[in-house]
Parts: sequence; structure tokens; C-alpha cells
Amino acid sequence: MQRRIKKPMDQYKNIGSVRISILLIIILFLLSGVLFGGCSIIDNGRVLVTERFSSNKEMDAAVETVDIFFNLLMEENYGEAYKYLSSKDKNSGSEQDFIMEFSDITDIVTVEINWVEVKNNIALVGIDIIDNYDDEEKMYKDIEVSLIKEEDESWKIVFWN
Repeated sequence: MQRRIKKPMDQYKNIGSVRISILLIIILFLLSGVLFGGCSIIDNGRVLVTERFSSNKEMDAAVETVDIFFNLLMEENYGEAYKYLSSKDKNSGSEQDFIMEFSDITDIVTVEINWVEVKNNIALVGIDIIDNYDDEEKMYKDIEVSLIKEEDESWKIVFWN
């Protein structure tokens, strides 16, 4: 009868191949998760970045509209300012009605834009106004200017509710 003498390393041969197999399975599992799950992660990241940049552009456009509108009011160029009203407001009142709104109003001295919020096709811009009435300046804080995005993708002021 022959007896086989085990070498000290023989007992570890099987353990090494088992470890390698487990390691390969883990690597394959991780790679499949990255390859198949990565598409949605990349897609979600792209959507998040795109929405953030488009949101910033929308905020800038809304602020620009408010800035132009109030600069025209300060210059008493009411006919040009009327062009920045929403189409619904233009249907509610004529340009002459709009001009009459400002006939007895105080003089706007400065307008400071403080904040802006945009949700879908509606924007709110927070402003402070300093006006002059009877040679006395008065400050109106936290006035909310509403804007709506028209079909032509431009922001327009909601003037008459």
C-alpha cells in the first residue's frame, strides 16, 4: 500500500482557487452593476446638470425682463414698458389704460432686485423700490413681481391680476 504524503502547500491549492473564483464573481457583479446601472446614473446626472443650467438661464431672463421694465418706468417710457406686459394683461387693458395707471403715481428713484424663483413657466422676482413723492423718498421692501413665460418663450410681467 502506497501512502501519499501531503505536502504542506497541497491543502491550500483548493482554497486559493476558491478565493480567486469568489473574487472573480464579485468583480463581475460590480462590473455588471456599473455597466447596466451606469446608464441611468449618467442620464440622471446629465438631466440634473442640464436643468440647473437652464434654470439659471431662466432666472437671468426673468430678472432681465424686470430690470428693463422698471428702467422704462423710471424713464417714464410707458409705451415701451407696456410691451413687457403679459398677453393676458394686454387683453385686460389697453396701452392708454396702462399709461393712465402711472399718471398720478410717484417717481420711481431706484429698483433693487433681491431674489428670483422660477417654477416651470412662472417666475417671482423680489424687489425693493425707492420712490419720490412730494420731495420725500420712501422705500417699499419685498415687493413680488410676477412673470409668466409666454408661448414665444419670453418672460412677461403680470401687471393686472
